[in-house]
Amino acid sequence: MNKGSKLTGISVVSGWGAGKAYFVGRAVQQASAVTISRQEVGNEVIRFGEIREQAKKDYRQLIEEMGDRAPLDTSILNIYEHILDDPAFIGQVVETITTRLYDLESSIRIVSDDFIKRFESAGTSYFKERCSDMVEVCEKLVSYLYQDNGRARSFIEPVVLVVLRTFTPTDILAYDKSKIEAVVTTSGGKTSHAAILARSYSIPVISGVRNLKEYIHPGDQLLVDATNSTVYIRPSASVLGKYKRSEGVEQQLAHLKKKWCRPVYTKDGVKIDVLANISLPDDVDEAVEHGADGIGLVRTEYLLSNRKEMPSEDVHYAYYKEILAKSNGKPCVIRLMDIGGDKIPQFFEMPSEFNPFMGWRAIRIFLERKDIFATQIRAILKAGEGYNYSIMVPMVTTLQEWLAAKEIIGNIAAEMGLSMPKCGVLFEVPLSILEMNTFMKEIDFASIGTNDLIQYLSAADRNNSKVNYLYNPVEPAFLRIIRSAFRTANDNGMPLSICGEMAGNPSHTALLIGLGLRKFSVMPRNIPLIKELIANISLAEASESISHIDAIETTEAMTKWLKNINKRLLGDALTKLPSTDALL
Repeated sequence: MNKGSKLTGISVVSGWGAGKAYFVGRAVQQASAVTISRQEVGNEVIRFGEIREQAKKDYRQLIEEMGDRAPLDTSILNIYEHILDDPAFIGQVVETITTRLYDLESSIRIVSDDFIKRFESAGTSYFKERCSDMVEVCEKLVSYLYQDNGRARSFIEPVVLVVLRTFTPTDILAYDKSKIEAVVTTSGGKTSHAAILARSYSIPVISGVRNLKEYIHPGDQLLVDATNSTVYIRPSASVLGKYKRSEGVEQQLAHLKKKWCRPVYTKDGVKIDVLANISLPDDVDEAVEHGADGIGLVRTEYLLSNRKEMPSEDVHYAYYKEILAKSNGKPCVIRLMDIGGDKIPQFFEMPSEFNPFMGWRAIRIFLERKDIFATQIRAILKAGEGYNYSIMVPMVTTLQEWLAAKEIIGNIAAEMGLSMPKCGVLFEVPLSILEMNTFMKEIDFASIGTNDLIQYLSAADRNNSKVNYLYNPVEPAFLRIIRSAFRTANDNGMPLSICGEMAGNPSHTALLIGLGLRKFSVMPRNIPLIKELIANISLAEASESISHIDAIETTEAMTKWLKNINKRLLGDALTKLPSTDALL
């Protein structure tokens, strides 16, 4: 491939990174199995026990080294210990050695591959991504067979890890993380453990890149633009120059963080709230550091990660209590667990569904499994005493669903002798947002989840490279639906926020202000960026600009119109903003 060539994939963790290509890992599948004699069976079984113990020891040591610095990382490592102790896994490997007379590596790979096929047959994205856990354990064990102790190895210079199989956490943990600039992989989704780990270390990741081995060779210089899902192979000077200009971004972001640890007002004096989307208690610290006006979305599905049974009420309580205590009296919106789709707990038995994203999930599960619903509600109510919190229910489709959920929350509050908290709906199902007016008398607040709403309206999965071109937040029909929702909310005096990715995209800030948004909820690191833009916007001018939106009929025309609006309303504020090159 010539200098300056590029490959494309799907962005899993956004950002930029540059370094030499370093290939890691082997595929789980083996070209051919190696047989042994009957006399060698005993030694192979003993060796299996030894490397299992060594792997467990190394995982425990990693947990001790991390301490309290990365709680999510350690919970992932605990999962691998459970797999190593799983009687089914141990028994099948031993049986493969003793009855089929395969050597230890062949037996580990055959059994791991069998587990992976069973996970894949479950038919959901969640279980398919759990295959990476099995790949991780398999590669870890096999590494000891080649005198590789699995400890972190260092590099002389920055590298981009190239993974020809499912991306696993050890692909990061096995190396000096300070030298890993990015990861390019053939497989691995946004909800995989490896993606969560990479995100916690701010390592950009692009997945779904085909023919990696054909185009990239060991030692090739790579530039990974995970914001635009592009891998540049032996990049040109002009491409490298663009990357070099981005290296001063951290200093700019630090300045904006310091500047915007305070409320923000438009140029004509209207206060706009910019809140944070979080998952972990530690995320609250980051939100506060970046100037969040509160917590607009707590994704409580974190409680389900890496667990073999439903978390108890006490576990729920401790989680919410820590988040609320760190919020320092600022508002905090707790979204009930959105079980289903690609968020299926290991312990939760789900029916086989052709399309799980449109199946049994969220409120639909809660209204059937009231025991799960009650456990979470009781814990939230107990933890919320004395705090400024509210409860948001996801995936509501009909008013009847909402009234049933609200009644359950009210009954539990009455049983506990506690006040009914403010309760609202996350509008992300087309039917509910189109009938928003029918909800107004029954809810205390509302939010729009643009991520799912766009997918459902366009029938396009934004993680599917074949159709994600249809996932477009500036589609005219979608924007008209959003504008109608704001008008409905304003007519009823109803607070309405947006907590999807659209709210955190700086190129959409002026548009959303004009449409009527007064409460953004975004990832913590984007808060100073959004506030900086809001301070440069006149609400009156933005509102007047949006009045022409009905005349725009195509996405292409809307994109062009939006660029012009940004230039007119923001001047050079958007172009000067750090890390927005890909958004213009």
